[in-house]
Amino acid sequence: MRVEYLLGAIAPLGPSVLSIGVFDGVHGGHQRLIMRVAELAEREHSRPVAVTFWPHPAAILRPDEAPPLLTTLDEKLALMAGLGALDTVVVIPFTPELSQRTPEAFLDLVAGFCEPRALVEGERFTLGHDRAGTMAYLRELGARRGFRVESKDVRDAAGERVSSSRIRALLREGRVEEAAALLGRLYTLGGEVVRGDQRGRLLGFPTANLRPDAGKALPANGVYAARARLPGEGAAQHAAVCNIGVRPTFGGEPRLLVEAHLLDAEVDLYGLPLALEFVARLREERRFEGIEALKAQIGADAARARALLAADEVVAGRGGDGRDGR
Repeated sequence: MRVEYLLGAIAPLGPSVLSIGVFDGVHGGHQRLIMRVAELAEREHSRPVAVTFWPHPAAILRPDEAPPLLTTLDEKLALMAGLGALDTVVVIPFTPELSQRTPEAFLDLVAGFCEPRALVEGERFTLGHDRAGTMAYLRELGARRGFRVESKDVRDAAGERVSSSRIRALLREGRVEEAAALLGRLYTLGGEVVRGDQRGRLLGFPTANLRPDAGKALPANGVYAARARLPGEGAAQHAAVCNIGVRPTFGGEPRLLVEAHLLDAEVDLYGLPLALEFVARLREERRFEGIEALKAQIGADAARARALLAADEVVAGRGGDGRDGR
């Protein structure tokens, strides 16, 4: 998959079937749109293309209300590439000037690098200034400009709409398993491992203190069973227990901490990137009366996480190295 950044002129792509959107999370709904793009592109003898934006439009238009991200730009592009369905992704820098374009003016921009044959979007998609480009408007506009517009149902098996905002809401409640069902994969939080106060090591459970990638959505405070992916590894294959919170037993911290204890490995990760895949929430964060009570609970959390992750390995058909063994 080729990635083009629309910072100036790019090589013309020719006839293309498109989907335009933020694609934050590249969730199950996005995946359906992209697979439909690929299907139509093959039928139309055209390129399957996605057009996305960076940064998130809300970060420019409503910075105080911008939602936390499900994916960084690099994560988004890697997930799109992993689908194996797209020829090209065009990344358009989102600016205040871009937000003022009418739907037709935006399509003029798109027509500068491709020849649209079809546009595939979700039912509630809108385009252009003041969201003037509704699906009905775009169908009429497409008829005039020589391409057709198709809306794709992006609902789950229960009939509820799959959306990035719904996934964010589930993460805020710690419902990582339900979020994973909508994403089509485990929710991942990455970042750099930074030095902490070594308190976990003193408790007998050394932790990697993660500085999450800027703007990423954090699951609710609590303790989670997770898998860790270390630098250079292609898959998250290390069982871990992760705590997100403010350490109320020690009087609280001024900011949220993300700490991961690898259950079966002890590796010096300071300064290196680490990614955590959240499998299940074990419990809420709470204050304990003393250090011994906290240590006992951490031990119980670790044992429960180890058992849960081992069972999950069997269900998923994974081999002993954590990769899919089917």
